[in-house]
Parts: sequence; C-alpha cells; structure tokens
Amino acid sequence: MKKILRFLGEFEIVFAQLLLVGLSILLFFQILNRYIFHTSFVWLEEVCRISFVWLIYFAVAITAKENRHIRVNIINLLMPAFALKIVTLVADTLWVGFNLIMAWLGILLIKSTIEYEYRTPVTEIHMGIIYFVIPFCFALMAFRVIFFNIKNIKNTQPKISPADTDCF
Repeated sequence: MKKILRFLGEFEIVFAQLLLVGLSILLFFQILNRYIFHTSFVWLEEVCRISFVWLIYFAVAITAKENRHIRVNIINLLMPAFALKIVTLVADTLWVGFNLIMAWLGILLIKSTIEYEYRTPVTEIHMGIIYFVIPFCFALMAFRVIFFNIKNIKNTQPKISPADTDCF
C-alpha cells in the first residue's frame, strides 16, 4: 500500500511538472510561429487548452495532498485543539462528499462521450480521454482528504499546514 501511495504522490507531481513544461514549450512555439513566421497551428492551441485544464486539476489534487487548500484561518486561532479537530472533520467530510459526487458525475460525463462519440474539433481526440481527468483527480482529492483526516485523528494536536500560520 505504501508503494502505491508513494507512486501516486510522485506520479501526480511529475505529471503536473511535465504538463507545465510541455505547455510552456508549446506556447512558446506558437508565439514564435505567430510573430516571426506569421502563421499558427490550430491543433497546438487545442492541445495547450487541454493541457492547461489537466494541469489545473492535477495542481488542485497536489494541494489537497499537501493540505494547502483554502481554509478560513481565523477558526484555527479561536478554537481549542479538540474543537478544531471536529470542525475540520465535518468540513472535510463535506468536501469528500462533494469530491465523490464530482467523480461520479465525471464518470457519467465520460460515459456520455463514449456513447455519442464526442471528439475535439481539430485533433479528433476522444473527449472521454480528456474528461478522464475529472473523476480521477476528484477521487484522488477525496482519498487524500480521507487519508489526512485519519492521520489527524491519530495525532493529539491537529495538523495545520504551514500556509495556515503564515499571512502571505
């Protein structure tokens, strides 16, 4: 199990980095073509758009893994440790529920694209492949939040990310 978790943790970070580097290279190439050679590639813009959306989903999954998602910090300062654990558990349970609903809706979206053979206009990539990121990353976020809360319940002090103590 630890090997799977380690692989997932490494995979999402490396994949997000590859997406960012690839997106930067493709955009540089597109800008170069537009302004120097006075031409552009339509397929390149479509691939960049898809890469950017995937990058966002993977970045959000990484922030959930590192517990750096947006929270109301004032609650951490006003509540005792035990109450903070309960509030965190309730809020994260709601978040897990939302993530699981979004993962299920993502699966339904993929099913509909398979049924109706939706493809991108230029590159003809099947939309089911593009939409796969939705259920995958939402399920990954739910898993990460559950895992964080299990570790948090075992600890005597609630674990607060470094971002919660900084103002910037």
